[in-house]
Amino acid sequence: MTTDQPTDSRRVLVVAPGYIRTGGRDDGQVFWNPESGHEIRLGNALAELAARFAMPSSVDVVVAAVPGAARESARNAVTALEEAGLLVGYRTAAAAAPAPAPAATGTGLFGAPVLDAPTALTGDTTDVVVIGMPYDVGSTHRPGSRFAPDELRQISTALFQYRCDAGERPRGLHDPLRGRAVLDGVRIADLANISQPVHTRNGDSLEGLHRLARSAFQAGRFVLTLGGDHSISLPLITAALDVHGRIGVLHVDAHSDFAAPRTDDWRRDCHHGNFMSWVVGDARLGVLAQFGVRQLTEHEIERPEHVRVWPGRTAVLTDPDSVLAELPEDIPYYLTIDADGLDPSALPDTGTPLPGGFGHAELVTLLEHLAGHRRLIGMDFVELIPGDRETSTLTAADLILRVLDAATASDKGERG
Repeated sequence: MTTDQPTDSRRVLVVAPGYIRTGGRDDGQVFWNPESGHEIRLGNALAELAARFAMPSSVDVVVAAVPGAARESARNAVTALEEAGLLVGYRTAAAAAPAPAPAATGTGLFGAPVLDAPTALTGDTTDVVVIGMPYDVGSTHRPGSRFAPDELRQISTALFQYRCDAGERPRGLHDPLRGRAVLDGVRIADLANISQPVHTRNGDSLEGLHRLARSAFQAGRFVLTLGGDHSISLPLITAALDVHGRIGVLHVDAHSDFAAPRTDDWRRDCHHGNFMSWVVGDARLGVLAQFGVRQLTEHEIERPEHVRVWPGRTAVLTDPDSVLAELPEDIPYYLTIDADGLDPSALPDTGTPLPGGFGHAELVTLLEHLAGHRRLIGMDFVELIPGDRETSTLTAADLILRVLDAATASDKGERG
């Protein structure tokens, strides 16, 4: 007997379209379909197994990553997840997915649709892809930023609601301060979270982030990543360098995150407070521009010639065009924002806050100016630790919204 379907173990499965993982605490996790209202509650181990199918993958590949003694149980668990309707065949999912997805099924950042990577990165389908990286193994002080990606998705719709009718470009929302629509016509897809049952420091999850970001840059997408601690920026910046060859990096942070350029294996001791050492040590880096640095150090840091620093709030107290003059126009830029670049009065919920940072409006003005006059290809927001109040998350989401709008408006020739 012949069949056009692969054997069970070789089948390519994916999380069913419309589901988003909405919880990640000690008591388990929930996959929720907001269109149908259906919820599937799973223990953490089973939920992480399901999350391995966030991007299409074969049963064999996923099971092979499980320790030998547990592989048969994992295979049976995959079958149970299929029977529950959470996992479906990739061909079935692709046939069922609307193109483009209507706003009513949006469950990602700003209510944008959640799509698998092949759909979001193929053809002329999207302008911006969102990646969640719930990883804080690289923290050296206070963990908790792993909860930020899902928190940002939940809170962000209070600021902006992605609206898109089938076959049409998304419609922006009018901003009375700017006198125009924000994110008008910008197509956004959320690729959900990169997850592992257990994140190991500088392990497979960072490698997976690098591969996905590199594919997104190669597809010409603006890559927006929600951290996570600041060490996740290293694979993202490296992916941008791999694709574009030479880039500049814009870095908003209370800390410089490097002491000296490094070229050794980052996997050995990279963490959130030193990741920039390998960025500075990469010969492909055109310029590193740091804004907000104000940490006290034992000695003055010796900076290479291609590193520019505007400490504290000096970047917003000087002529903005003098800042642009230090940033070459002939290269693309990647932006990384640490939550502690803002003053604690504006965003207190982060692991290493320091007084003397930017106010929200100040940083928005600075970044809109930079994104409006230099080509921005991607950004991340890291080190947000969601607290009992929503104000920090709202501040972070608004910064992301404003930078994304400025960067995509500049792509359409609307620089201010």
